[in-house]
Amino acid sequence: MAYEPAQEIVDAVGGPDNIASLTHCATRLRFQLKDGDKADKNTAEKIPGVLGAVPQSGDRFQVVIGGGVQNVYNEIMALPAMAGVGTGGGAAASGGGGTGESDADIKARERAKGPRGTNAWLDTLFEFLSDSFRPILGALLGASLFITFMALMATLDVIPAWNAPGVTLDPSWAFVNLMWQCVFVFLPLMVAYNASQKIGADPWVGFAIMAVLMLPGFSGLATGVDKTPLFGFEQAQVAIVQIWGLPMPIADYSSQVFPPLLMAAVLGPLYKLLRKLIPENVQLIFVPFLAMLIMIPLTAFLIGPIGVYVGAGLASALAAINSFSPFIFAIVIPLAYPFMVPLGLHWPINAIMLLNIQTLGYDFIQGP
Repeated sequence: MAYEPAQEIVDAVGGPDNIASLTHCATRLRFQLKDGDKADKNTAEKIPGVLGAVPQSGDRFQVVIGGGVQNVYNEIMALPAMAGVGTGGGAAASGGGGTGESDADIKARERAKGPRGTNAWLDTLFEFLSDSFRPILGALLGASLFITFMALMATLDVIPAWNAPGVTLDPSWAFVNLMWQCVFVFLPLMVAYNASQKIGADPWVGFAIMAVLMLPGFSGLATGVDKTPLFGFEQAQVAIVQIWGLPMPIADYSSQVFPPLLMAAVLGPLYKLLRKLIPENVQLIFVPFLAMLIMIPLTAFLIGPIGVYVGAGLASALAAINSFSPFIFAIVIPLAYPFMVPLGLHWPINAIMLLNIQTLGYDFIQGP
């Protein structure tokens, strides 16, 4: 069935002739208009299914739809009048007097007016963090509903507190619990794949490097070795084992996102260097081999533990503020978050939320 308000949304932004390009994110339609003044915010917000409308600088206009944005986007793009409108994948179509700019060009031009435009490294960092997490957003949201369900069952005393130490669930409920753990436990592998791809390296090589640290055999190296806090952080417990006479910290990398991010940040430049040094006819074999030969020990000995330390440090700092005064915490987080999003700084906070869920069974950040 066609989404009936699709045409109404197009009319509210000034008609197809006023649309240079249209893309969408997780919840919003993102219009790049030729004349932003032609868009009617009040009219758009009265359309059934529209949760809000947000005019922006640079003739941009966002329409908030919610989780069904993909369906709405598809219905709009299926309208005959939208056949000549760009989708952000290339130059905007010339139908109706297009500007010839791609969606990426338009966003780059607008970013240049803000802090990301004056700091190239900030823009690069934002794109790196965003593209490392954005593709797995659906899986994370799906897993979060299983967590909510398990928490509700525990609250109603249907099952024991499933996240408490030493609690054993009935096999049926334990199976349900695995439905969310599959995403959170292997989250480092997903992040490693996306981050490596974004940085210009073979994503499966990045995946394989991070996978070594999650093998049962890797954690088994620490069998019988007492764990100690990493640099004094109780949240980062590691066992130190001797590998080739060198101390290697063995940590639990489940749900950790900082180790794969740091790993990919080093893997990218290394991959480019190897491609320059190795002849093209043998790159398929020796670039991945040498990258893994260098990065697996480097990640196991140094990058992985640093990532665990960074995550534990940020989590401890936020937990300390929350413990000191939940009221102050509940004020600071909502005030800071809107300023963090344009800079990409919200992604590390989101990572801490995931870490809290894995280690505590709940999160104290998302509520505020």
